[in-house]
Amino acid sequence: MQMSLVDLLTCGGKYFVWCLVSSLVIHLISGLLAWYSLGGHPIAVYALPSFVIAGFFTPLFAGTVTSAVIVFVYESAKFTMSPLDAFLWGVGQTIVYTLVAVSRYMLRFNKAW
Repeated sequence: MQMSLVDLLTCGGKYFVWCLVSSLVIHLISGLLAWYSLGGHPIAVYALPSFVIAGFFTPLFAGTVTSAVIVFVYESAKFTMSPLDAFLWGVGQTIVYTLVAVSRYMLRFNKAW
């Protein structure tokens, strides 16, 4: 059975939306935390918009590639992607991206390296 392009877009769309929403939530929370903790700092005004923009563009570029790959694997194996699968893949991808970003900053700020 050959899947049409519309079926692939709906399958990948559910996954991509969960990736985008979870990334925006995490970046919005971190932006609000930075804005609150930096208080009167003049650059703190730009923390919240820059975090939200980063939270939008990260899944927009990297999320589309990985969602296309995962949807291709699902379709090649003749699996169906349920909404729960899309949720788990999207949120899991956001968690992995967040852990990679945090580990990069932790290595950068570590004085031993």
